[in-house]
Amino acid sequence: MTASGATGDTGATTANPGPTVPPVPVDGGVRAIPRLGRGIVWSDVVAEIERDREAADVRMRDAA
Repeated sequence: MTASGATGDTGATTANPGPTVPPVPVDGGVRAIPRLGRGIVWSDVVAEIERDREAADVRMRDAA
């Protein structure tokens, strides 16, 4: 006999899968807007992103 008290049955056993987590529902692309620090506004963030994209477009055209 083994220390765990097993009787010698070496057949395959199934692992306990544990609790199942339900899938997170999809909100159709709606995301919460993160909070910004004091003095920062979303319009400034969006404007900077647009400037970065325009600069990247210019670099891509120059590289082509």
